[in-house]
Amino acid sequence: MKKFIFIVLASILFTSCFGLYDYGSDIIVDDYEALWIDLYESRSLNKGETLVPAYVAAVGYDSKYIYSKQHPLLENSKEKINLKVTNYYIIERTKSGFQDKPVFGPFNKLGFEKKCQELSIQPKFHLTFPTEWYFE
Repeated sequence: MKKFIFIVLASILFTSCFGLYDYGSDIIVDDYEALWIDLYESRSLNKGETLVPAYVAAVGYDSKYIYSKQHPLLENSKEKINLKVTNYYIIERTKSGFQDKPVFGPFNKLGFEKKCQELSIQPKFHLTFPTEWYFE
């Protein structure tokens, strides 16, 4: 019985980290997801790798592209979001297991609008994440 209890406790120790590891994700479309690990402020857009770094504030997509609005973290910070800066990204969707098509950006708003015209797209952000309680 003692051996059984030891095995159960060891399993919990090595697999759960006693709740010290926290994460969440929202599936955008296909294999694309908005993922955060340990801190909500680390939310990035991923497809097996980081395509848009933290903090992803909004995401949308159509049949060919994914659009992302991002506020970068302050320099040398893992948790403070710079709300004074807004970057935009356009990601060409792929069915591949890894991102083998272009990721355009970061753009400012004017550059983003220009790239959208060039690609003949009208982006809509379907999913937004909170920014109102973050201070720069």
